[in-house]
Amino acid sequence: MLETVGYKVADPDSLETPAMLLFEEQLEYNITTMCDMAGGAENLMVHVKTHKSAAVTRRLVEAGVGGLKCATLRELQMVLEAGTPEAILAYPQVQRSKVERLVALAAEHPDSTVFAIVSVAEHIDVLASVAESAKQTIDVLLDIDVGTRRTGVGWDGVEAMDRNIAERAQLNAAGFHMYDGHEHVADLQQRAAAAQVHMDAANRVAGSLREQGLPVDRLVGGNTFSFPYYARAAGYHGSPGACTHWDANYDRATEDMPFRWAVAVLCQIVDRHPQHQTVTTDLGLKAVPPDSDMASRAHVLGREGWQLLRQNEEHGVFHCPGSLPAVGEYLLAVPGHVCPTAMLHPGCFLVDAAGDVIDFYPHTARDRQ
Repeated sequence: MLETVGYKVADPDSLETPAMLLFEEQLEYNITTMCDMAGGAENLMVHVKTHKSAAVTRRLVEAGVGGLKCATLRELQMVLEAGTPEAILAYPQVQRSKVERLVALAAEHPDSTVFAIVSVAEHIDVLASVAESAKQTIDVLLDIDVGTRRTGVGWDGVEAMDRNIAERAQLNAAGFHMYDGHEHVADLQQRAAAAQVHMDAANRVAGSLREQGLPVDRLVGGNTFSFPYYARAAGYHGSPGACTHWDANYDRATEDMPFRWAVAVLCQIVDRHPQHQTVTTDLGLKAVPPDSDMASRAHVLGREGWQLLRQNEEHGVFHCPGSLPAVGEYLLAVPGHVCPTAMLHPGCFLVDAAGDVIDFYPHTARDRQ
């Protein structure tokens, strides 16, 4: 039995390391907490890029979430097959073959509303062309750039874009999508104020469009930091991401958030060097991703003060204050960034409260396509 700070793995010898574990009790707690913070599951558009799992997606649908958000067509297919009432493909599509798949998926799942996002005329042109050829009507959200400077149109360009959509017979102008992921604001008052700035702008522009007879029916905004402010505002859906699984970097950045680590990577000590006060584990670049600074890539449960010094494909070397554990000892490492961690593993082993592995959840949408 491996047991540390409340996490149990009954038989770590039965799992080949490194292995991504999903703790069921913490997962269910996080889903319930997320829904409560939103003032109801129906106020959420949860991003599935964190888990990429059909099994977790089904749990979200069963919890009654209003809709799910996707980054890839494979994720879109996954959430539609799980029966989500609404789905947003929150990545603008340019390549015609991808747009054809998007339109086909919408046609194959008439009981779900599928939203595409657009922010430039080229997005509208290809979407309208494919939808017209397929004789399929597509709902469209304007992707608004509220400061991330990645994709999106500024508020001053919204009316022209909305009219462009409205002129296309097979497209429905359905509202706005706003992602404020650049605002990782720790202070609660500042975080709420930042979200309110974006909602005030959205309300002003939406009101103007409505006065002109242009519908704005769906307003989706926020990120893991800010989703409750949007979710609890009239007419909005809040859009969290990492809350289902949580990770070490979000935990450090948002001490007020009540989520628990639901994912950890089971790894093992393969060598030790007392003269350097280090241990070498199999927590390499194939186990946790390198998109954070070295010290933030993993937090080892129950090993306060341990610091990751370097990684290779198969190795992770930690500096360890105090006495060194033995070669062969198992560890649980919470990823610094959980979303790309899922891309590195074929799936998660589901672990119950007793520490028993009770299922395996494949990462259904692990491949981009």
